[in-house]
Amino acid sequence: MSLTSLLELNLSRNKFIYFPDVFSRLSHLRYLNIAHCQELKELPQNIEELYVEDFLAKESIAKLWMYPRLNLVSFTNYSFDQQSYTEESIGSSISDEILSLFLSNNMDDVILPTLNSDHRVTCSIVFPERAIPTWFIHRSVEEKILFKLPINWYNDKFKGFAICCVTLMGAGVCSPNSRLSGKYDYAFINAKLICNDHLKDLKVIEKECKVGTASRTYGWCVCFAYIPLYSSLQVGDINQYSLFEASINGCIVRQWGVHLIYQDE
Repeated sequence: MSLTSLLELNLSRNKFIYFPDVFSRLSHLRYLNIAHCQELKELPQNIEELYVEDFLAKESIAKLWMYPRLNLVSFTNYSFDQQSYTEESIGSSISDEILSLFLSNNMDDVILPTLNSDHRVTCSIVFPERAIPTWFIHRSVEEKILFKLPINWYNDKFKGFAICCVTLMGAGVCSPNSRLSGKYDYAFINAKLICNDHLKDLKVIEKECKVGTASRTYGWCVCFAYIPLYSSLQVGDINQYSLFEASINGCIVRQWGVHLIYQDE
């Protein structure tokens, strides 16, 4: 196999500071594991999924505009020892800090708002935690979350939906039929916009966002997904969609949270 066709690479526990020049030829690289690469300064430009400890993951989230295809950052096997795992956790946690860092980006630079792009159109972050951040307004402890959107929820400042769920993942337990690497456990958060009952002729707007982990153990984690409302949607009045639903396939869920993201919020 030639280097140019390489899809997956595990470089964990290496001590290099910069990637060798040969990485510029890895045009098809999709999965890169650099856990415990404490000295590494930057990532390959074409990386799509990153499994790493907190130090570089935080930097990559702050500089997402530098990596236009990076759509999944997973804090693999990192233990937030100082974080209290309570359902009603108060105060700022590391996940709060990182999500705030993500949302402080100019979202039009982070997510290309079009359906016809080979760059990222969703973005997800996975944490080994057990409670969602407190600022998610819409909440549920059911298998999926379904709620009525506020009247006139959509305006020209609306950016997209931030979705969070607590679910069980890890230990490479993904379905053998998924055609995904057995080293990683994947799931897909499915988000839907649903119209009023009397407007059933309008199609449900649906989008999936992949979440994943390379954790060696099966346990609770928090999956965050940001799904923008695409500018290319051909809908006369988007406010005719009055219900929002999110679910995750094949996973046990203990908690959901959704927050509507607006510019300058």
